[in-house]
Amino acid sequence: SGLRKGFEFEREVSLRTEDGDTLRPDVIVYLPDKRDLIIDAKTSLVAYERYVNAEEEIKKESYLKSHLDSVKAHVNVLHQKNYERLKEVQTLDFIFMFMPIEGALAVALEHDSSIYDEAFKKKILLVGPATLLVAMRAVENVWKHERQNQNAKEIARRAGAMYDKFVGFSEDLVKISRQIDSIQGSFNAARNKLSDGKGNLVRQVEQLKELGAQTSKTIPKEIIKDKA
Repeated sequence: SGLRKGFEFEREVSLRTEDGDTLRPDVIVYLPDKRDLIIDAKTSLVAYERYVNAEEEIKKESYLKSHLDSVKAHVNVLHQKNYERLKEVQTLDFIFMFMPIEGALAVALEHDSSIYDEAFKKKILLVGPATLLVAMRAVENVWKHERQNQNAKEIARRAGAMYDKFVGFSEDLVKISRQIDSIQGSFNAARNKLSDGKGNLVRQVEQLKELGAQTSKTIPKEIIKDKA
């Protein structure tokens, strides 16, 4: 049906009840929102096999009755297990009682339709291979929809995180730009004092050179703006 063991279902997991008892359902199918579906598949089909293979009508009737009694007995046993007591499992309203041979279920319901109704009253659904497969594919579709929703949420989360990072990066760029502007202003003010206007520092040290100060280097042209 597309469900994966270890992800959407587990087999034969020993679980404890609130009373300290141990139950071991055949299959636990996990559903979204932490809900679980239990499948019991321990139905005895010995009487059914004898019924199918019997040639004498009297024996067939006897084996049929045994088969019906076996199904009813297992419904009662399953009802008495009361899986709702499990601490680790959040069961749905119904337990699936799986009969692996479709004909076995069909024969039972054909000769005693009350079996299904009595099981239903005890919150047990009788299912064969075809019915179970349909149900499990429905569960798989639910999970597929859930994964799509989770992916959409993850995309939205990552997009939000990326947007927040971008905003933070933009704010840092604005701070850096302001700092650069401040540094540029300070640099321009210092350069003006160095080389602009009459009596600037460049002009004064150049006059020292003109007066005969011994020098080995020349002021860069980029610094000299006004010697006048």
